[in-house]
Amino acid sequence: MRYAIGIDTGGTTMKAAVVSERGEIVDTQTVATPATPEAVIDAAAGIVDTFCERLRAGGLKHHTYTLTETDVVKTVGFAVPGIVNEKQGIAEFSANLGWKNFRAQDLLSARIARPVAFGHDVRTGAHAESHWGVGHANFLFIAIGTGLSTVLVLNHEPVTTGGWVGELGMIPAGVDTRTAVPLERICSASAIARHAQEAGLVGSEAGAADVFSLYDDAHPKARQIIDSALRSLATALAPVVAVIGPVPIVIGGGMANRGDALITHLTDELTNALGMVPTPPVETAQLGSWAQAQGCALLAFTADTYEENTHG
Repeated sequence: MRYAIGIDTGGTTMKAAVVSERGEIVDTQTVATPATPEAVIDAAAGIVDTFCERLRAGGLKHHTYTLTETDVVKTVGFAVPGIVNEKQGIAEFSANLGWKNFRAQDLLSARIARPVAFGHDVRTGAHAESHWGVGHANFLFIAIGTGLSTVLVLNHEPVTTGGWVGELGMIPAGVDTRTAVPLERICSASAIARHAQEAGLVGSEAGAADVFSLYDDAHPKARQIIDSALRSLATALAPVVAVIGPVPIVIGGGMANRGDALITHLTDELTNALGMVPTPPVETAQLGSWAQAQGCALLAFTADTYEENTHG
């Protein structure tokens, strides 16, 4: 069996894993995301070095099998957030991490002297879900966490037509776009928490889960915040569903932890927003917080197989 290293760079944390070609996680590392692009490359290189040291020491086991370096494909999968151009290997822009036109793929490849398969963090998570999670060939993936991002998956592959693909959270939400705010400032998990904090419902360290707890206790202001968030999301999704048809909608990110209650609520709002158009099935993602690292490993498997088939 083959294994691959996948490194997912988040806004606050870098998650890395050694993953089997069946999607099983064999080993992991987690480090804080550094403040500069150069330091991100150094951190990613350090992660690869640590995994290789563990392999050489016989410290990585999958069930009863002890992995060696030859079991792990040469290519490393690496994903970053923001506006990402996978074909050119460039992180064009990231507001959270403060980089612009960051040649992430080439810089990491040169640093570790290995090929790097490069991708967008949410698209890699959707890719992994298609192969090892929900298993659908065609679906719309929505990651709701700090921000809001979408991925259309067709025939088990994320649709990638440019760096801005999937940035649903960036569109203005409201009738008057001159005064409207981006959608993710209304219905992301971080937006729900922030609105509750501004209303004095929760403390500064509280998250969306705390607001949902108040919602369950029938707190009127919490209900207003969450109803508005999910209604805004459903309103934005309705024309997308009308165009692509009733493929399943899969919810990932921190909001997926809400479970069936979120699914029922969003389905009801979507049904109202769609009118005569059939409502697609809505479900939660299956792989959890390591989906994007698993997706990075999947990038590595795909790139490594392509190299083998192309160059023998």
